[in-house]
Amino acid sequence: MVARNMYNRARISLVVLTALATLFAPAVATALPPGGSFTDDDGSPHEGYIEAIAAAGITNGCNPPINDRYCPDRNLTRGEMAVLLARTLGLSSDGGRDWFSDDNGSPFEDRINQIAAAGITLGCNPPANTKFCPNGTVTRGQMAAFLERAYNLKGSTSSNPFKDDNGSIFENSIERLAQAGITKGCNPPINDRFCPNDPVRRDAMASFLARAEGMSAITPPPRVDAGDVDVHIYPGDDIDDIADSSPKGTTFLIHGTHHRQSVSPRDGQRFLGAADAVLDGDDRTEFAFTGSADDVYIGGLEIRDYDSDHQRGAIDGSGDNWTVEGNEIHHNAAVGVRLGGDGSTIRGNNIHHNAQLGISVHYADDCVVQSNEIAYNNWQKEFRWGFEAGGTKFWETRNLLVKGNWSHNNWGPGLWSDHDNINIVYDGNIVEDNAAAGIYHEISYDGVMRNNTLRRNGFDHDAWLWGGGITLASSQGVEIYGNVVEDNYNGITMTQQNRGSGAHGPYVVRNNFVHDNLIIDSGLSGAAEDIGSDAIFSANNRFENNDYVGEVRWEWDGGRVSWSKWRGYGHDDGGSYQQ
Repeated sequence: MVARNMYNRARISLVVLTALATLFAPAVATALPPGGSFTDDDGSPHEGYIEAIAAAGITNGCNPPINDRYCPDRNLTRGEMAVLLARTLGLSSDGGRDWFSDDNGSPFEDRINQIAAAGITLGCNPPANTKFCPNGTVTRGQMAAFLERAYNLKGSTSSNPFKDDNGSIFENSIERLAQAGITKGCNPPINDRFCPNDPVRRDAMASFLARAEGMSAITPPPRVDAGDVDVHIYPGDDIDDIADSSPKGTTFLIHGTHHRQSVSPRDGQRFLGAADAVLDGDDRTEFAFTGSADDVYIGGLEIRDYDSDHQRGAIDGSGDNWTVEGNEIHHNAAVGVRLGGDGSTIRGNNIHHNAQLGISVHYADDCVVQSNEIAYNNWQKEFRWGFEAGGTKFWETRNLLVKGNWSHNNWGPGLWSDHDNINIVYDGNIVEDNAAAGIYHEISYDGVMRNNTLRRNGFDHDAWLWGGGITLASSQGVEIYGNVVEDNYNGITMTQQNRGSGAHGPYVVRNNFVHDNLIIDSGLSGAAEDIGSDAIFSANNRFENNDYVGEVRWEWDGGRVSWSKWRGYGHDDGGSYQQ
């Protein structure tokens, strides 16, 4: 997000650093219903970002008190802009004054005063600026100025990405928005124009805000249309028999509660849940869905109390291109969702209180784990987490994307990639209050960990350089940047042990690059080994431009070191340390 990752080092204070770390976080979905939160944005290119700002509490809708519509095509008013910005930034102070004369009685007056006190708006009638014009529409150029002030953007204005803003009073603001990745333009796919004088629509504003905050798009399960359903399934029906006797590609809509049902889908079959749909294993049935069929879709169901064996899932598929989306999966005997096929997606689910793990992906390429809430798994501490328990476990994956998830209060690591994973990306996740490391990359290879927020992790792994917000264990080729690491047992750590070799080379700590992170009150950062070799300290493991605040320390080359000695090793020349 822009506020966190593009701060001005010369101006930012300890108070601001801490506020940024604790205030902003990516939105995370929890089991959206089919079609999502609103009825009028289906098919919109902005729908995923509309859902993201709704999940973050930034928007409620446009038709209170029902609020089942978003009005995506409507132009945004200046009063609505004030509300969106004040909610997003968590503003509460009006500066002790009424800033404008024309908003008295407006439902937006408090929010208008808050963004004025924050310096985000100056008014609408310069130079007097005694009015705000709350019912006026916001142009795209004005929107750029609002966001530039809100996020204190300080980027270069020399790139000139758009040809239609030359001479506009908003040109510098527009260019800074483009540099920050908040805007792409207004004429895709060319995107060489910005349309500064056009009004901002509510759907586009959702995308602007979500990008500014670093939020991941949240894609809801498709809305169930009667015309899309081939077979309706009701309590008392045998779901597996019906699926087996139906053609490949059949779409089923499941109604009501079903007990002890186990389904082996055929290729291309889709299983959608009506609002009351529950599959209950009654603590006796092993799987809700299993098998090797390809292109299976499971969405909108509550799946609970399945009695899977250790390391197996209530949903346990080995075929390619499975999609598990928008479900609530809880209180199962081992793993919530376990997939082992290429191209599979686990998205927008609420996966909680499973006895061993929330999610397992293994022996699979090109999978996505996105926008899930993964919480309170291994909650009874039935499993020793060092064996395999906690939020997630990824094993021998290639090109896995783990994005926009909220993994919290799991007894074990929050997000764990163990054994021969390569080219994994952890992006924009919130990882909080897990017993072991927030993100734990063990005996694995190349990856990127960016723009994640990691808080209060690792306190059941409180030794050596374990229990980090991010910990690399005998792993190589990882770039770590743009993360906020706060109040963990340790900060960003690397540990070398004698772990042998794997599919892509030796399990060694080398070529890891840690840069532009914010680390607050999080113990040790650095690297350590217990094999009697100092090779990792000359193996191109680098820390650069990181900022440290509060109770932090460093370890390198066999011991604890001071800030000055840490920098003497060549680390963090462009970084900072505030006690």
